[in-house]
Amino acid sequence: MHLPIRASVDVRNYIHLFDECGMNTDALLARYQRLDARIPREMRTQSRAWLQLEQDVLRADARLKMAEPSDLKTIRAARPRKRIDCYDSIPSGRALRDRVAGAWAGRIAGCILGKPVECLMREPQSRRAQKNALEQSGEYPIRDFISPRTMEAYYAQSSQPKPSWFTGRDGSLRGCITHAPIDDDLNYTVLALDIVKSQGLHFSPDVVLDRWLRFLPYHTVFTAERAAYFNRVIGLSYPETALFLNPYREWIGAQIRTDGYGYVLPGRPATAARLAWQDAACSHVANGIYGAMWVSAALAAAFIEDDPETIIRRGLEQVPAKCRFAEHVIKTIEAAKANGDDFEKTFEDIEARVGHYHCVHTINNACMVVAALIHGGHDFGRVISIAVMGGLDTDCNGATAGSIA
Repeated sequence: MHLPIRASVDVRNYIHLFDECGMNTDALLARYQRLDARIPREMRTQSRAWLQLEQDVLRADARLKMAEPSDLKTIRAARPRKRIDCYDSIPSGRALRDRVAGAWAGRIAGCILGKPVECLMREPQSRRAQKNALEQSGEYPIRDFISPRTMEAYYAQSSQPKPSWFTGRDGSLRGCITHAPIDDDLNYTVLALDIVKSQGLHFSPDVVLDRWLRFLPYHTVFTAERAAYFNRVIGLSYPETALFLNPYREWIGAQIRTDGYGYVLPGRPATAARLAWQDAACSHVANGIYGAMWVSAALAAAFIEDDPETIIRRGLEQVPAKCRFAEHVIKTIEAAKANGDDFEKTFEDIEARVGHYHCVHTINNACMVVAALIHGGHDFGRVISIAVMGGLDTDCNGATAGSIA
């Protein structure tokens, strides 16, 4: 197996992917750990042992059989039989405009709230690291945007280096917010609206990638999106763009991209989910796609429904009834309802079930959003605060919860 150009194989995250899909990774993990400790990064392209490990990882990926479908026809056939694909009536006029504006403002607010502590997901136990940092400055539980002093104190005692963008007066910190800072969680929502405006309701995954190449610089996209972007540049098309050198294909990236399709299709969850698939499939498979379809369908339903659990379940009706994503979302609903006001107990339940998933996997982050929606109810501030206090990908989860709430 030869790469068309010398490109990096992210061995560690391929092993994560294989493990999450049920493959026995003991032998590969042992080889990786041994070679990772022995061979400096800058020497790996000259190491026969490392290059052989990369080739063996890619061969294992070629053999990987996903138990859950990624093509739209099979996904739709696997949905629950009892579902609402389209509501009979939808809001119009000012009521509709207010709801769309509220969803967009909610997404922005949740994103800003979670942005300062997104860096903490690199910590081994991100939720506890975040809680400790906030408690030390008297800001836990979260009731407002994060203060500069909290983040300064965190970086002063943390082994994590300050991100290059952190100045202590950043636009997502309390007292410093003058506008919504540029963020991929917001860029993709705007881009989804642009795609619908320019392409209508029928477009291919390749069209989505071509819009990225036109409007998004390479270093503003990450993980699965960066892999798909790279793959499009070297001449690949869907579905290869989601598969080649992309161990991030079930991560959260697609789930943060598809709110816009729910906004433009109020009361039409099935169609909103279809558009989400058209977008997500360029870079993701299986549960990575389901998260995107769930968000857009839930948002389409939220224009009609008012109960958070009902909205969550309407979104689930557009993904396979039997998949890991649906299983863990339903278990999170049940746990949150059983735990009353104790959202931390629900966090612990999520961690016990899917804590072995990567910190930016679709499933565990979707569960944090669900916990926030159930525990927060109709209190918007509480919803986005709980979403962020769950740790993991905090700006993504704050944004998604804020959009739906």
